[in-house]
Amino acid sequence: MYTSLTNDDLYRRFFQAHVPPASTIERILSTAERDGVGLVAVLEERDGSVRLVGETSYEMVPDGGAEIGITVAPGSRGWLGPYLLDALVEAAGVRGITNLQADVLVENRRMLALMRARGYATMDHSERPSIVRVVIGTERRTPPWPGTHHGARVLVEAPGGRWHGESAARAAGFEVLVCPGPLAHTRCPALAGEPCPLASAADLVVDAVSPDTPAGRALLDAHGRLHPGVPVCVEFPPSATTTGSQPALGPHADDTAVVALLQRLTRPPAPA
Repeated sequence: MYTSLTNDDLYRRFFQAHVPPASTIERILSTAERDGVGLVAVLEERDGSVRLVGETSYEMVPDGGAEIGITVAPGSRGWLGPYLLDALVEAAGVRGITNLQADVLVENRRMLALMRARGYATMDHSERPSIVRVVIGTERRTPPWPGTHHGARVLVEAPGGRWHGESAARAAGFEVLVCPGPLAHTRCPALAGEPCPLASAADLVVDAVSPDTPAGRALLDAHGRLHPGVPVCVEFPPSATTTGSQPALGPHADDTAVVALLQRLTRPPAPA
């Protein structure tokens, strides 16, 4: 199956434009020996022969989640990927794994669309700008926070799943997840009137969805109703107006200003 892929396909799957070495394939095949799961999809031809058309697997990572990979042969794309991912999510959920993670090339629109359909959040862009690490949940459409709680948790709601302050905030010790926002989700729990597991467990929400839009205003209102104990900071673009009621970041705030505001808003209140 791998030899049937183009160089572009191989690069999107393995970050290298050639068929992976035997050691990589053997590692995928032996994932069950390391508490992982591997699944394959086969098609039975009319002559009774069987052809492998897809594979997916996960392997445990230190934060308690699992990292996934998925390959679909060219002739089976457009329908098989969601089935494979759903089967892997179900297998992980049965085993008590609450989140699945993947490193995805930003140009790999097919994989990003597959993850987006389940409601993903962005974990990191820092190592290579061309690669984004995303996380999806196994129990519901919005993932939980991965790993243990080491630093203040900052949930950023930003169109496109990128936020200019990510690297500076992480360097300052914050845990950061970026949600692509309600416009990119198939179903935003907050806009549906349900508490969002990411917002509920956050120490701060940075809302970079313009408050001048209906979705932005609805999101702010939803946070106030559903997550009353979580402070919300509004980041407004040049064309938007400040709300006046929430802490705000201006459109040209530098990293120092961003980190200073995050620290002020997540600092425990002084004892009375």
